[in-house]
Amino acid sequence: MATIEDVAKEAKVSVATVSRVLNNKKAVKEETCKRVYRAIDKLSFEPNMSARNLRRNETRVILIVTPNITNPYYAHILAGIGDCAQEAGYSALIHNTSGNEKRVKAGLDMLKKKRADGAILFASNMDSMWIKEYADEYPIVLCSEYPAKGHVPRVSIDNYKAAQDVMEYIIGMGHIRIATISSSNKYISTALRLRAYKESLLWHNIEVHEDYIVYADADYSFMSGKEAATKILKQKNRPTAIFCISDTIALGAITAAKELGIDVPSGLSVIGFDDVDDTTMFHPYITTIAQPCYDLGRQAFRILYNCMNDGKADEVTVLPHKFIIRESSGSI
Repeated sequence: MATIEDVAKEAKVSVATVSRVLNNKKAVKEETCKRVYRAIDKLSFEPNMSARNLRRNETRVILIVTPNITNPYYAHILAGIGDCAQEAGYSALIHNTSGNEKRVKAGLDMLKKKRADGAILFASNMDSMWIKEYADEYPIVLCSEYPAKGHVPRVSIDNYKAAQDVMEYIIGMGHIRIATISSSNKYISTALRLRAYKESLLWHNIEVHEDYIVYADADYSFMSGKEAATKILKQKNRPTAIFCISDTIALGAITAAKELGIDVPSGLSVIGFDDVDDTTMFHPYITTIAQPCYDLGRQAFRILYNCMNDGKADEVTVLPHKFIIRESSGSI
């Protein structure tokens, strides 16, 4: 069985440094911490964490609150959180809520019961102002979605700018009959993307047709995207481009177009959002906004770590997005 001395030798640091890392002392550099944790993993070192955590009144567990564990968008975020948490000596507990706010609150009650040291929330509704009450008492970070008001540490992309980039591209390709498939959820990203869609049209003196704005379900499901697209594409003066607020919806829109005998992209341009793995599984590959999901996860944990250990964290962190042009879009 490996000892703390073995770990120190492997990591090329002192025993005192290993001890400081295990006890979360702030004086240790991040790179040194990583070396120590790599040595711990390599040697399968098992410190008496239970006794140490009891002394420090901590669990070394973080809570991840997600509405849908099967959503491919969340997979890479979870990987980023998990990798970063492991490097820092934390375990992650996933609490699936199915979008039920009561389940969200039930999950956060684990903080009250000292079963987790902090929480990362994936999908807070824009009207969930009550989260601020929890955040005032416990370390909480919001990832991707957040309430419209209230100061809770968060990390996301600039959804308005990303949707604006999409619209500038579509209009620049000569399209003026542009539809959007939004969602019936209450996420701030949904509201910002829809606002950018409307304001971009108005900026270019293009009329906003309410018939061109339809809604998929709250979970961005494939079938709801297909049904919404079918509704749009059966219109007499159908659009020549559709901006979908998720890649899964975009896949549904492409399927609907094919079933109606409309070629993508020569007869219809379809643009998605997120850049999940499915975007390049079948032709046409989907033009989309790529979110830095893995980095969102890592950054969310780093912010939470700071909250848990010194109570300080950046209130707003915005990561860059990328616009990726593929096969599903083209000029009119």
